[in-house]
Parts: sequence; C-alpha cells; structure tokens
Amino acid sequence: GRLYVKRKKILTENPVNIIKLFYISHLKNIDIHPSTLRLITSLTKLINSEVRHDFTANQMFLDILTSQRDSTRTLRVMNESNILGKFIPEFQKIVCLMQFDMYHSYTVDEHTIKAVEILNEIETGKIKNEAPLACELIHQTEARKVLYMAVFLHDLAKGKGGDHSILGSKIAAKLCPWFGFSEDETDTVKWLIRWHLLISKIAFRYDLNDPKTIRNFVANVQSLERLKLLLVLTVADIRAVG
Repeated sequence: GRLYVKRKKILTENPVNIIKLFYISHLKNIDIHPSTLRLITSLTKLINSEVRHDFTANQMFLDILTSQRDSTRTLRVMNESNILGKFIPEFQKIVCLMQFDMYHSYTVDEHTIKAVEILNEIETGKIKNEAPLACELIHQTEARKVLYMAVFLHDLAKGKGGDHSILGSKIAAKLCPWFGFSEDETDTVKWLIRWHLLISKIAFRYDLNDPKTIRNFVANVQSLERLKLLLVLTVADIRAVG
C-alpha cells in the first residue's frame, strides 16, 4: 500500500522521476516506502541544473505547493530526504537554520513549511475563528498561486547577511519564471516578499492615529488587491513563528 520503486534505473535514467514520485505521493495521498526514500536520499546528486530547469518537474512541484490539499507533509518528506534543498538550492541554506530571538520557535525551513500549512488552513477555513478576516479575504483574490509562492519564498534569504526582504525579492525574481509565472505575477511575488514585514512593523511600532503613518502605508501598498494578499501573508507568517 505504499509507493515503491522496483528498479533504480527508473530514477537514474530520468531524475525528473524523483520529483514525479513526490507528485504522485501527494496526488494519490500515498506514503512513499522507506526503502524507496532511502534510495532517493542516496541519489540527491542527480538533482542538477537540468532537472531544476525542467518544465515538467517545476510544474509538478508548483502543483504540490499550491494544492487544495495540505502540501506540507510532502514538503517535509522532500526536505528530510534532502531533495527540496537540491531542487531549490536557496532552500538548502535555511535548513536547520536557527533564529535567535524572542519570537521564533522553529528553524527557518520548518517555519517556512509551517507558514504554507497555515496558508492552507486559511484557505480551507480551518482557522476561521482565529483569523476570520484572512479566511474571508483569501477568496476575494485570484492570485492564490502568487500567495503560495510568496509564502514559500519569503524567508529564503535569511542567513545570507543583509536585509532578507530585499535579498528574498531578488531570489523570487530568479525562481518565479522557472515555475511559469508571468512578469506581473513575478512582480507581485517580489513585492510581497520585499514588504512582508510591513503590516506587522507598522502595527507594532507606529502610531496608527497619525495620518502620516496611514498615508505612507497607502503610498507603499497602492492597491486593494496587494493589501488583501499582504494581510493574508502576514497572518500566515506570524502564526507560523511560534
């Protein structure tokens, strides 16, 4: 009753099948057999630039990430078998990366996967009592694919030194076209990552009764669509912190 690879060459002759294995596992809701997971872990070197730029591999990963069914079990198995970090090298740099502050309870990789999980809970209404506005607004936007990608990429530049929001938007500019995002979609992902701390920063540190605070915020956000997306991302991010 588990997904099993009979012959090693199925994976070695076409390494895209490694990604396909996780895709089928998620699509059919089937666990991968431990011996097959061991095999995959031993073949991580096969995930090279060719696989990373393969259209089919990227579409399968995007389908996992943006699935209506919670994708995080699959993402965690991909992470634990070191495939996720090989497929997206920027992700490798946040694996087991600790955040030494008063807030974060998780390493950056687990925080990222947790944020994707919470985004799915917002979309399915599982946390409607805790986050009613986010659960409502997520269904008022057509950009759910953009939202999932922004949540997945938002902290990938942590540990690089410098402002992770600015560096993260540059990573998004590189990765989004791989996954078939249009120029407009890529720009929105970049903007969301660049300003993913904006709402919490203003809410916690600024005087909301000062008209200048609101004017500056509006000048930055510029559209109701961006405001909806940013609020949903903020809720997912903060709830995934601890």
